[in-house]
Amino acid sequence: MVRDTDWSSPDADPSEAAIGFAPVWLVACNVMGVLLGYAITIQLARTLTRGDFEHYIGAIATLGLLASVGEAGFGKYGLKALPDFMVRGRGDLIGGYLRFAIAGTLLVSSALAIVVIVFERSVHAQAASEVMDLGLAFLPAMALMGVSIDLMLAFRFASSATTIARVLVPAITLLAITWLNHSLVLTSRLAVLSFVAGSCIGMLIATTWSIIIGRQYSRQLSPAMALPTWVSSGLTFMGIGFLTSWFFKATLVITHHMPHIDSQVALLGPAMETGGLILLLSKSTDKYFQPMIAVMIRTQDWRQALSMRRGRRRFMILGIAVFLGFVFLAGRKLLGLYGDGFEEAYPAMCIVAIGSSVWTYFSLAPHYLLFSGARRRLQAAMIVHAIVLLVLTVGLFRTHGIIGAAIAYAVTITSLALTNAYLAGRRLQKVLSAGPMTTDSSQASSNERSQ
Repeated sequence: MVRDTDWSSPDADPSEAAIGFAPVWLVACNVMGVLLGYAITIQLARTLTRGDFEHYIGAIATLGLLASVGEAGFGKYGLKALPDFMVRGRGDLIGGYLRFAIAGTLLVSSALAIVVIVFERSVHAQAASEVMDLGLAFLPAMALMGVSIDLMLAFRFASSATTIARVLVPAITLLAITWLNHSLVLTSRLAVLSFVAGSCIGMLIATTWSIIIGRQYSRQLSPAMALPTWVSSGLTFMGIGFLTSWFFKATLVITHHMPHIDSQVALLGPAMETGGLILLLSKSTDKYFQPMIAVMIRTQDWRQALSMRRGRRRFMILGIAVFLGFVFLAGRKLLGLYGDGFEEAYPAMCIVAIGSSVWTYFSLAPHYLLFSGARRRLQAAMIVHAIVLLVLTVGLFRTHGIIGAAIAYAVTITSLALTNAYLAGRRLQKVLSAGPMTTDSSQASSNERSQ
């Protein structure tokens, strides 16, 4: 089996690969994913009642946030650990980590689903609770799909992983919704069931693929594990993964659980979806670059890192300019596709788009901080901004409705992006000036080598 990009070859140039075919295919997959996502949301907005549509939006946003906890950080840590194991030829650790990640994800996500189901039944009305419970039953599958996609990315199957996550899964969801809509009366429960059906199929494919790849590296070696290190690192990455997901999903989750005027969340959902389209560009390309960052930090190839950063920034500027022009010029027509009255969300959508664009440009900074040993600084910045987002959303949503919620999101995400960029810039300058790795980064590498 051949990887999408053989970056481990001595002759490979990650910076050249970063602006070559693979990112173009990743963007193409994300464009297809966006079109499929819009088809799903538009069909549901036009078919479901506003109440059912709000239940669906709230449930999917909450499930996405919970899945980031259910993944337990094992996929995100795998993006850093597995490339390192491959460089070192540690097939035993690769085999052990795959077993640990899959079993650990199922255990954590299952326990989380049970706890949240009990909580939801005590605070929600019966209709909303039934919709949420149905989704929570499939939370382990959703979490494992996320982890398995990250494992594929760590093994450098970026194009294949993105195709599964961004094209196959939403395509299955759309087909299921279309079939149910013609066969039955579509409800929020059936819509959520269609959503999780796509995730289950994607999980089966991605998990099987990751296991097959892992066996090629581990071969006949007995699996080796470093449970204390992996659990500790997984918890760290889980916290950061949850906080990252919080910034992009909390606006809908918070407003869904707050008292509000009918249809406000139904309007906010399309505004957040459209204004956040640019985030797909950062999500796809960042996961392509993350394994490269891990290798560059270990090899201290800073020339290559700077070259990669310059190429990425040029790519991002072009993408952001096209996106903002599209949103400002065609945003009202796009919102009109959801149905009558959705054009009211245009101002909120533009505000969300500006904040999302700032984050996208600087989105690689937190990954560099995480991989280079500056986790505490990153965590501190994220925790502070997570609290700010909660406070601003609750306050501004009550007084200014969906525009207030959009402002809370844009202000918070812009501030966090600039803070991360400042911290990453200072750290990189310090490393370049000092030559060898700084103390905490060297210690992190020492700990990993001892596994």
